[in-house]
Amino acid sequence: MALVDRLDERPINRMQIRVLVLMQLLLMIEGLDLQLLGLLTPVILQDWNVERAAFGPAMAAALVGLSLGAGIGGPLGDRFGRKRVLMVSAVIFGFGTIAAALTNDITQMTIVRLISGFGFGAATPVSISLVAEWLPRRVQPAAIALMSVGTPLGGMVGSALLIFVIPILGWRGCFIACGLLTMALTLLVYVGLPDSPAYLAAKGRIAEALKLLRRHIDPTLTEADIMPDDRLKGDETPGAARETVFSKRFLRLNTGGWMLFFSAQFIAYSIISWATTFLTMAHFPMEQALQGAFAFNICAVASTLLAGPLIFLYGSKRVVMTASTLTLVSLIVLLTTLSSIGSEPAPGSYWIIVLAIAGVGIFDSMCIATGYAVMTLGYPEHIRSTGIGVALMIGRSGGVLTGLIGGWLLSVAGDQSYVLMGTLIALTFATFTGGLIVNRHIIARTRTA
Repeated sequence: MALVDRLDERPINRMQIRVLVLMQLLLMIEGLDLQLLGLLTPVILQDWNVERAAFGPAMAAALVGLSLGAGIGGPLGDRFGRKRVLMVSAVIFGFGTIAAALTNDITQMTIVRLISGFGFGAATPVSISLVAEWLPRRVQPAAIALMSVGTPLGGMVGSALLIFVIPILGWRGCFIACGLLTMALTLLVYVGLPDSPAYLAAKGRIAEALKLLRRHIDPTLTEADIMPDDRLKGDETPGAARETVFSKRFLRLNTGGWMLFFSAQFIAYSIISWATTFLTMAHFPMEQALQGAFAFNICAVASTLLAGPLIFLYGSKRVVMTASTLTLVSLIVLLTTLSSIGSEPAPGSYWIIVLAIAGVGIFDSMCIATGYAVMTLGYPEHIRSTGIGVALMIGRSGGVLTGLIGGWLLSVAGDQSYVLMGTLIALTFATFTGGLIVNRHIIARTRTA
């Protein structure tokens, strides 16, 4: 019996749960760090007395770093090991978050967020690879989808706490507290997290992989159990060592996956980065604007938890088709309601807006979670971290773009946000098309992998 089949029949143990929890916590902190500037933007704009359009480079800087970090961190994870790259990345974004508290103008904030964003980005592909390579195949789609909940969950916690914390710590104190929390978790990961046995085996480090598997999975495993699944040494996949993410057999996966990630993450980061701003533009108080951001994030968390089971029941293609269509409906409602607000919001309009934002959180996040599962399971172990990293680099370039032009799109029409909303509506069609091109069915792939 193949090793993956033997492991798939065993119950999930403490080590596998520990890997999932630590990686989830790390991505939550990453999500909080990433969204912190967007949540605090109205306060910083007031403190520095600058226009929202001028703040675009600072908003985009972390996302530029994210994009570059994912593209570089993925290959580094495949070359030097998941854990080693993860630790360096976490230290970078922890110190970067603390340094943001010391900035005094847009230029300084832009530089600091670019550096810390690089750490954010490099951590994500290797953490997802670790989870996929430690957990049994039968739960991988659900676990990978769950990993995508880190950013919205971190933002949800942040938007809930900031209502109470900003008056006490100020925006600078919020950055310092978040950075210190990141460093504490980094130490916990260093002590409690092993590297990936699949990565070690793929690199020919059979003895190290076997030691980990015997200790944490099955003490009866032998070297012969590992060798058949070593893609770089086995005869079943000749030339695998020369295979790259850009090989011909990944063309459909890359084209559809990259399109899906770019458009869906442009939509998500637009709400994450600018929700508090466009809600205050519509004359809602800061407290209600933060509540709107909270609604987006909590609904994104809930939908991600549903994504894994839905993929098993209906397949990734059908999930993306349905979710992108409902994202379109939610954005149209949001656009219509925001456009109808004059100098003062009409009674009940706030709750319609919150429900529409929540709808975007549910359905757009479901598209992203499905994309994570498809891209992770679509690549073999020896290029998995690279594949995820490149996909995230492409996707987060959508976030970079919304950071750069979001303030401008909000300013084009004065006090109206319909230009930004119209852009997001257009991108739901790209999300739909990307899901159609990928045309993967996770339940079939999982059962036959």
